[in-house]
Amino acid sequence: MIRNRRDEDFDRLCDILGELDDHAGVIAERRPRGWLQEVDADRSWVFDQAPVRVTPTGNVVGHVQIYQSSDASWVCHVATQLSRRADDLLVIGRLFVRPGKHDYGIARYLLTESVKYVEKQGCLPVLDPLDLLFLPASLCAKLGFKELPTEDGLRSAIARTQ
Repeated sequence: MIRNRRDEDFDRLCDILGELDDHAGVIAERRPRGWLQEVDADRSWVFDQAPVRVTPTGNVVGHVQIYQSSDASWVCHVATQLSRRADDLLVIGRLFVRPGKHDYGIARYLLTESVKYVEKQGCLPVLDPLDLLFLPASLCAKLGFKELPTEDGLRSAIARTQ
């Protein structure tokens, strides 16, 4: 189940980040806890494998944040390509799941619910290009995301265009 992230979840989330092969490339020199707290998110959710009646638990296996980033140059560039205002885009980022048997399904659920939330706000969902190492490209494509070049040409942003 998805629930709001709590302070008690940070240790578990930092442990999960340590298990991910690509985490160093995503968070670079930042500390995991700082990386999880550095954006002022509209929503910070975790996926908790426990039944609703016993939360919070140590069974947190996934994380996602939804936030406004209209001052980021890549967001402005994507907004221009899509003939939208930067304020019309909400970023889905810091989405990661503990490696395991059901990690693809959990990632799909977190991303699907995030897209629903963003679109309910009347905004267009975009994925933070720095976090894309954590997401399978096939999952993004299945959910209608399309790769768009950023102005620096070094990376691509992914926006939901369907």
